[in-house]
Parts: sequence; structure tokens; C-alpha cells
Amino acid sequence: MLADVSTLEPHAGTAAYEILVRGALGPDAAADLGARCVDIGPGKTLIVVDVIDQSHLHGILGWLQDRNIAIERVNPL
Repeated sequence: MLADVSTLEPHAGTAAYEILVRGALGPDAAADLGARCVDIGPGKTLIVVDVIDQSHLHGILGWLQDRNIAIERVNPL
């Protein structure tokens, strides 16, 4: 079951986003993204990342897409 991460506070100068992807995202991939929270559920992985700006967010999403990881949703926290 995926956890409720809505109470996590972003680091200073950043905005927190939760990204839900299909499948299990391994620890190396999560580390590459700078994820500060990873919750692997049945067939899905929820990650929380701190984003500096929109360019940084687009870079994270592009990284996932380049690896054919299906993004289900992206939400600011």
C-alpha cells in the first residue's frame, strides 16, 4: 500500500512533488533522482522529490521517460 506523503515538508528553497510511476523503482534509480521518500506498492512506486524550479522538474520527468518508466501522475505537495 502506498503511504500518505502529503505531510512531508520540502527542503528550504524547493518545492516537494510526488511522482507516481508504474512498476517498482529500484534504489539506484531513486538515488539518481534525489528522491527523499520512496514507497513501493503493488505495481506502482510513489516517490517524493524536492524540485528547485520547473526546469529541474522537467529534467526529472525526462529522466524517467528516457528509461521508459510510465508516469501516472505528478502532484505538488
